Amino acid sequence: MKGTGITLQINNVQSKIMLDQFLIDGLVKSVGALDTSMNNEAYNYLTVTEAVSTPWYQSNPIKLLDFAEGYLKLEEILLVYPTDPEAQQRIQLMPHSECITFYLERFAIKGNLSMGADMSLSGVLDSLDKRFLTLTEATVFPMFPARTNLPKNMPLALLNRAKISHYHLIPCD
Repeated sequence: MKGTGITLQINNVQSKIMLDQFLIDGLVKSVGALDTSMNNEAYNYLTVTEAVSTPWYQSNPIKLLDFAEGYLKLEEILLVYPTDPEAQQRIQLMPHSECITFYLERFAIKGNLSMGADMSLSGVLDSLDKRFLTLTEATVFPMFPARTNLPKNMPLALLNRAKISHYHLIPCD
């Protein structure tokens, strides 16, 4: 007799992951859509396979690190950019967005914050209860001479809300 239980849908999503010291390119394992998995408070780590880790800083003596499987503490991740268009499509956007620049650690990030239609910018970070916010048309600006870069225009990215020190509206392009 076949069971009728729920089976978890585990996806491998090609992504670029920003940490303070490294940019990691690899396959992220997620249960369901990437944003749902990363915002699930039951999970504290992100599993990454087939990864290449490149230091951000030119002064870092490490060149590249390859690893078959690694685990990243979610609270230390600055941003995740799923490069797979199909995975991007699975992430649901809210009905409204605002053009914002966010500052975190040694990076500025410009993008359109996906938010509710009735939300004001003044309280948006307090009212969104997700660990990772959804941005569209995002660009990362390292505030130091960087060894590596992300694409100038990421169609969709997930930004760690806890790492944001301040933010402000900007004119939309």
